[in-house]
Amino acid sequence: MPRFFVEKITHPAVLSAEESRHAVKALRLGPGDRVTVFDATESWSGEIESTSGGVKIRLLERLPAPQIPRVVVAAAAPKGARLDWMIEKLAELGVSEYVPVKFARSVAEPGEGKRKRMEKIALAAAKQSGAPVMRISPEMAVGQLPADAWLAAPGGAERPPSGGGCVVVGPEGGLTPEEEARFSRRFSLGPTILLIVTAAVVAAARLLS
Repeated sequence: MPRFFVEKITHPAVLSAEESRHAVKALRLGPGDRVTVFDATESWSGEIESTSGGVKIRLLERLPAPQIPRVVVAAAAPKGARLDWMIEKLAELGVSEYVPVKFARSVAEPGEGKRKRMEKIALAAAKQSGAPVMRISPEMAVGQLPADAWLAAPGGAERPPSGGGCVVVGPEGGLTPEEEARFSRRFSLGPTILLIVTAAVVAAARLLS
């Protein structure tokens, strides 16, 4: 069933101009077609009432929220298209929040323009996957992260945590000794050295399991 995002659920729900164009022009939907409408907190099944002047949807039933542990991924931002891919996959998995982190050896700094792009990618992934919309936080310094967060690092605990939490993924140049010393809880992602994007997705999947 096609899924459409609205800023806030109303009765009836009214799609934005962009979402309305997608429903009518791309998906060829019309009155009587069944759809799902969601915002940041809830989802509803519904039926299209009209498509003139914007798509209006009669809401039928509130849908149960997916039971997904709360996982926060605090990671260095990779360069270019890798960042887009990482955001898409984390959002598909059902990660609650992505926090871009400024490490001493970070090579990319996501500004406000990149943050807006990440939000669009996360929303598109939520529409496709059925997961809640992943929040994109402003960039933080490593010293702002909670000290009880898990660090994904070689030599960590053999068995990773599960059922949610915050995981920290450093830059490809690694953390400084001072940065590493901040985190006492660690788990390993395996015997090989992973790219940021791979490490972030693997770490998130393990905490979500």
